[in-house]
Amino acid sequence: SILSVFDQKIRIFSMQPALLNTLSESNINIDLLSQEPTAIFLIMPDEKTGYHGLVSLFIKQSYEYIIFKAQHEKGNNGFQIGKLKTRVNYILDEFSSLPTIKDFPAMITASRSRNIRFTLIIQSKHQLIQRYKDETDTIQTNCNNWIFLTSREMKLLNEISALCGETSKNPPRPILSVSALQRLDKESGEVLILSGRFKPFISFLPDISEYDLSLIHI
Repeated sequence: SILSVFDQKIRIFSMQPALLNTLSESNINIDLLSQEPTAIFLIMPDEKTGYHGLVSLFIKQSYEYIIFKAQHEKGNNGFQIGKLKTRVNYILDEFSSLPTIKDFPAMITASRSRNIRFTLIIQSKHQLIQRYKDETDTIQTNCNNWIFLTSREMKLLNEISALCGETSKNPPRPILSVSALQRLDKESGEVLILSGRFKPFISFLPDISEYDLSLIHI
């Protein structure tokens, strides 16, 4: 019984010899994240979910180590400042498709004060609710900036329309109706941005192919 339970937990690491060999050593130095510009990419096949648990595990363990480092970070006066001097960004694409990250609501709540930022990219709020259930609202309210592209979820559309507010006319009408939200022009990069306490506004984000990559220094 004990061995069978242990095998269930360890199977994700030992399911393939090549994977086991890859995970047996690492050249990633997490300490560099707070010292110099560093990027770590985790690329997993989207058609195979068997490895997705490794991504969640890496996010959780790396975050805990970074928090440990932040707590011992010292300022110019020699006193502990409790946060990183260089911001660490987690960009989690298809976040709602990843297995549940343990204690993630607590992570995203405390991350800002440690100079850690999470960017969550989701296709469906319903998927997020399936993963995090009652804690979904905690995750959502700790996201200060929202960039809305498109959706067919009526609950989400109504929620965003309500967040945009109403006109002062009588009777009041939504500033952005559900119908308008569904018709943002994809070809021109039209998006709705909800940023902090600022008023909602529609902007245009160019396709990645239009950016001047020579201006990016790694």
